[in-house]
Amino acid sequence: MNTKIFIFTFISVIFISIQAIGQENASKLDLRLGTGISLLGSGDLITFNYENELNLKLNQYFTSGISINLGQSNHGVSKTASFVQGNMNVYFSPFKNTKRFDFRIGTGLTYYSISDVYKLSEYWENGVLVNTAYEFDERSSLGFNVIIESSYLLTDRLLLGLKLFTQPYINGDINSGWMVKLGLQI
Repeated sequence: MNTKIFIFTFISVIFISIQAIGQENASKLDLRLGTGISLLGSGDLITFNYENELNLKLNQYFTSGISINLGQSNHGVSKTASFVQGNMNVYFSPFKNTKRFDFRIGTGLTYYSISDVYKLSEYWENGVLVNTAYEFDERSSLGFNVIIESSYLLTDRLLLGLKLFTQPYINGDINSGWMVKLGLQI
């Protein structure tokens, strides 16, 4: 329930920001939708990720962004996991963000809430599975992002990008992967 409230609040803030800021500086905002794969934990869970990101270009070199990610994995060693994640980042474009191509390096804060399910034990009798016990684990943690991203304007408003990232968390978890992004300058 708390996750649904968090997602609703976060999306509401994004839409209010788009409406308020978008009216003043339309060319400085972009909305990016991304999808990709990450390795959650020490690489034992292959996770499908979906991201919504709103970016505000501050000047030729710096951009700020907020995003929300959803992740789901059913590919691991006897476990499944799902998470909701919020990110606040600052990006630096060393070659300036003035043309169609933008290469940027980013960092920022990330916070996620994750739920894991582990197969704890199985009881077999005469070759027949009689009982399986599962363990459920929920945790949240703060971490930081390290991001390398490039994007290219296909038209005056439509962009395509690739993102590489790693997210170490305070509790020892880590999430690293890649994502393809499609965006629209607002």
